[in-house]
Amino acid sequence: MTESSSGDSFPAEKRERLVSILYPKRASFIFFYVFGTMVFIIGTGFMIVTSYFGLGGDLVSWSLSAGAMVFGILLVVWAESRRWFTLYIITTWNVRVRRGVLSRKTVRVFYDEIALLHCSGPPAERKIGMGDVEIFISEDDDAPALVFDGVHNPDGVREILRRFVETIPDPVPWAHLDRT
Repeated sequence: MTESSSGDSFPAEKRERLVSILYPKRASFIFFYVFGTMVFIIGTGFMIVTSYFGLGGDLVSWSLSAGAMVFGILLVVWAESRRWFTLYIITTWNVRVRRGVLSRKTVRVFYDEIALLHCSGPPAERKIGMGDVEIFISEDDDAPALVFDGVHNPDGVREILRRFVETIPDPVPWAHLDRT
C-alpha cells in the first residue's frame, strides 16, 4: 500500500523533501579562531610570567590576564556557535537560510522566484573549494535575496539549485502556501 493510496489528501510526490543541509566551512571563520587562540595564549603566558617571575603580580595584572583568557575562549566559542547555528537548507520546493541560537530566523526563496544564481568569493577561498552562492530574486537587484556564505563546493551547490529552478513542475506543488 503506497502513501498516496492510504487516504492522504496530499500525495507523496507533491510533498516537500529535504535535499541537503549545508554549514559554513570553518575556514570562513579562521580569523576568529586564530585571534581567539592567540589572545588566550597571550593571557596564559602573561599569567605564568606574573606568577613565577613576580612581574606585576598585583590584582590588575591577574585580572587582565584572566580577562584575556576568557575573551579568547569566548571568541572561539562565538565563532563556532555562529558556524554551527547557521544552516543552509535545500529542499525540493525552496532554499532556506536559518540563523540564530535562541531566536531562529529563517529566510526562504521558492524556486519559481529565483531569477539568477551567482558564485563569488576571493580567489584564495576559491582555491580551497570554498565560496559564496548568491541567490537573486530579480536580475535588476543589487543585493541578493539569500547568500550561502562560505560553503564547500559553491559551483556544485549552484548547479543543484540551477537544476531545481529549470525543472519546476507546472502547477507548482507549493501553490497552496502563503509566501508572505
